[in-house]
Amino acid sequence: MKIVHIPFFHKKFASTTSAVAEALREALEALTEKGWCDRDRTFSIRLCLEEALVNAVVHGNRNEPKRQVTVRIFDEGDGCRICVQDEGNGFDPETIEMADCTELGGRGVCLIKEYMEDVSFNCANQCLEMVFKRDTFSEDCK
Repeated sequence: MKIVHIPFFHKKFASTTSAVAEALREALEALTEKGWCDRDRTFSIRLCLEEALVNAVVHGNRNEPKRQVTVRIFDEGDGCRICVQDEGNGFDPETIEMADCTELGGRGVCLIKEYMEDVSFNCANQCLEMVFKRDTFSEDCK
């Protein structure tokens, strides 16, 4: 029997940069409250979550405020799963290559893949899923 996890954080918002900032702040607060994130050590989690949210707005929903982004965060025992869902066409994170150093942008998914334990795209739900363990960011930057 598969265990069904209920998100401890769930937010749906319009595809705007101001909504991204609010969702990011609220998600980090929820991660901190649940012990997945230390207030003094949030750099890596913040970076990954912000990149995923911005990508959902810009690339997934093409900056269309009428489209929605949904973020859900699950406590799965020894791991924390963050799901960012948009209303776009989707992509395969394994096909994304690091941009040239002279280019602006293009590094978000690569950074997420570097910091997180597991990164995948759930095609059925159009959802980027990122997983990290409780000690993944224990030596994070302050």
